Amino acid sequence: MIDIRKDYASIQKPILYIIVAEFFIQLVANALLYILPLYMHVAKYTDGEIAQCVSYRFLGVVLTSIPLGFFIKGRKLKSFFIATGILMPLFTIASLLAISYYNELLIDITQFFIGVFFSFFSVAILPYIIRNEKPEHQTSAISLHYIVIALGTVISGWMVGFLNELDKELFNERNVLILIAAIGFLNLYFLQKVKIDEQIPVEQKKKVHLLNDFDWKRILYILLPCIFISLGAGLTVPFLGLFFVHVHNTSTGAFALMSSSSSVLIVVSTLYIPYLKRTAGMRSSITWIQLLAVAALVLMASTQYYNMYSIAIVIAVIAYFIRNSFMNMAGPLSSELSIIYGGERNGEIISALMFAIAWGGYYVSAIAFKVLRNNNVDYASIFYMTAALYLLGTWLYYIIAGKHSRAIANRAS
Repeated sequence: MIDIRKDYASIQKPILYIIVAEFFIQLVANALLYILPLYMHVAKYTDGEIAQCVSYRFLGVVLTSIPLGFFIKGRKLKSFFIATGILMPLFTIASLLAISYYNELLIDITQFFIGVFFSFFSVAILPYIIRNEKPEHQTSAISLHYIVIALGTVISGWMVGFLNELDKELFNERNVLILIAAIGFLNLYFLQKVKIDEQIPVEQKKKVHLLNDFDWKRILYILLPCIFISLGAGLTVPFLGLFFVHVHNTSTGAFALMSSSSSVLIVVSTLYIPYLKRTAGMRSSITWIQLLAVAALVLMASTQYYNMYSIAIVIAVIAYFIRNSFMNMAGPLSSELSIIYGGERNGEIISALMFAIAWGGYYVSAIAFKVLRNNNVDYASIFYMTAALYLLGTWLYYIIAGKHSRAIANRAS
């Protein structure tokens, strides 16, 4: 039995408190992502109105992330976490009330600012960990950061299902969302426990940073695999439910159960990332994890061609679990590699751009998916396109990880 407890017991308490605080933010974010559209549907909003609401939140994320990457360089970051901790749950409650009163302008404004304040936490968290955690414990801290994102999906989904079954009137979609937003304020309890003298690299200490303060050639090189993988994910992840419903006649409830169970597996598997990196190394870990995820995706997509046989759904479900688990396991390692290989000079802007690319990739790929489906391109073919993009991104990470390993070896010698 592999004992991984020491990997996480070694994380400094201030870093641990920040990540626990992030859990409550992710709880709210995941509830908005998965449950808010259902509430608006029940409230008789059209699909177009729901899409507009969601788009303003994504717009807030994209427009804030990149400027924030410039702004936080050379600054202490705790205040950004506190701003998110207060304002994101507050604007969430305001948005839910605006939806109740069908105030379109207020809905758009509040959703935009939810995206803005969510960016504050999400862009700052990786630079904060890299700055303040010891190098030998950074992988554990970043893995835990990814774990709380998945855990937010699990807990918010379970809360909605359990409370709604308990009392459908009292715990309707709106009331559960308000309850989750209120629980989100608990992040402030953990943030106030963070007592640490934040470390700021010497070269970042000036307050105004210009474009030529960054190594853009290196930044672009690092972001290329992130771009390919984000575009691939955008073609697949939002539409996995449609694949199972249309290809394998899976019910919505059954897919929801699959999705929630998959998130539990993601949490468990990600716990082993520090051990995997320690035993196999960063380069091998990223490469093989991504390749296994791609193989599972291809296997899942191929079941479309023999879905008339009962074995097809079994293979598709198993492949779905493997794909979700391994693709999410790669996240902590590829993020750590990107921030560290980018160097102290570029860490904040890389974090911001990765976050913006992840959300922007979903937007661009969603448009591409619509065009492809309107032209009768089947799900399997679209998922194969994702596999090709993933393989290209994996190859680029393999090259970058190799250069990073050689740089470490040269410093050691």
